Amino acid sequence: MTNSRTKKRDKDDDRPVIWVGYGKLLKLFRERAEYTQQALADAVGYSYEQAASIEQGRRPAKAAFTDAAERVLDAGGALAVLQDDVDRAKLPSFFWDFALIETEAVSRFSYDPLLVPGLLQTRRTHGRCLPGTVRRWTTRSSSSTRRRVWAGRSC
Repeated sequence: MTNSRTKKRDKDDDRPVIWVGYGKLLKLFRERAEYTQQALADAVGYSYEQAASIEQGRRPAKAAFTDAAERVLDAGGALAVLQDDVDRAKLPSFFWDFALIETEAVSRFSYDPLLVPGLLQTRRTHGRCLPGTVRRWTTRSSSSTRRRVWAGRSC
């Protein structure tokens, strides 16, 4: 005797379990509020396809969707409680702890793709690796003849 509670997932089903659970809870609240998927999508400001995919566990719910669904369906915070887990399920499991630490980290906004920070950056390496920044002609005298030498070199 089988019922809907003993149904097993297919081996090929790679959807995160939390997405499926969130979708089932969303469906429960939607049906209690007597909304169709189209009506819910219109009420929260998302497309029908997006709302249906979230309900079926094929796509993760964004925080904006969760907030709107909470308000429209009067879910009492049940969907919002799952939001952090839904967001984290997109990441590989070995990265979850680092992602939690990263949310508390202070950001540094800088873009220096060609500079080596610290003591490794010398005037010589700067001139060789970044010839565009050291554009100057130098005059060297060799015996009685003067010649112009390009100072910049490539790495």
